[in-house]
Amino acid sequence: MVEEKRFGITKLRHSRLRPFSCFAAKLTDPLFYKRGFVKGIVPRRWREIVGVNLAQCCAPESLHFPHGESYGAILKIISLPGTALEIEYLSPQIIDKVNRYLGFGAVARIQIRQGILAKSPKLQRQIFVKLEEMEKKAIYDQVTGVHDINLRNHLQALGEAIILRNKSMDAVE
Repeated sequence: MVEEKRFGITKLRHSRLRPFSCFAAKLTDPLFYKRGFVKGIVPRRWREIVGVNLAQCCAPESLHFPHGESYGAILKIISLPGTALEIEYLSPQIIDKVNRYLGFGAVARIQIRQGILAKSPKLQRQIFVKLEEMEKKAIYDQVTGVHDINLRNHLQALGEAIILRNKSMDAVE
């Protein structure tokens, strides 16, 4: 805390850093409001509302209320291609979960549009890592006891893939 005197008045000022999440709601609420989300809580908490599995394949796009009403809205959802049928099948459950989370019957129906989500796990940049000679030799030494050549080659490829995956995960972190 820092004391600051101005015009004879002493103010205590907290000079500590705050996480960005403290400011995120103030920054994003005007953008969400343009899309029909009154407080932006549905897009921010989508993973909590519908669950992790559904959140990976769909995301809320906008929420449109009828003119002058505060209930009976249309929730527009973007879904990955190929999952729209599943979202359509689960739409009564999604409506129920969103309404339960908001505390009133805000959503009456869902419109689904197929598209690419903003944060798709498949779009992450891949980091290519090479195996060292020592690692290749260690894998080869472990599979030399296998007499079937085809099985030995597949086991060696599997071992290399596992080591490469572990190395690439370490490089991302």
